[in-house]
Amino acid sequence: MTRSSWLVVGVSLLCAAGLAAAAEVSEAPPPRDRVDDMMGRYNLQPAFDKGGRGLSNVLFGWLEIPLGIQARYTESNTVGSFIAGTGVGVVKGVVRTIVGAYETVTFFLPYPEDFRPILPTLEYFRKTPGRRRLPLE
Repeated sequence: MTRSSWLVVGVSLLCAAGLAAAAEVSEAPPPRDRVDDMMGRYNLQPAFDKGGRGLSNVLFGWLEIPLGIQARYTESNTVGSFIAGTGVGVVKGVVRTIVGAYETVTFFLPYPEDFRPILPTLEYFRKTPGRRRLPLE
């Protein structure tokens, strides 16, 4: 055989291998969304909820101070109610920030079936019919 015939045989073998590989690729099932697969398999949504709630508590725990002042404010004793509200708000804010740091650090750990949040949602973020919607909601 001559050199040109060997070249024709080699090119035809490469083309046949390429067509076989293309046939295998086209027969493969469509790719699945790996994120949804992992979320469903390992039930990660509660863990991400816990992590988000913890991060929110760390960043917005200071909102307990104005909420504490508002809850304790009276017209008859403004200075006393302001001081009491500030004190209660600072204590609640520190507790909320510490609990948020704990939830942020431990969000990936396994949790029991009856797991519930340690603290309720901040009043500012609750969706109640009496509250006006925030601009970006």
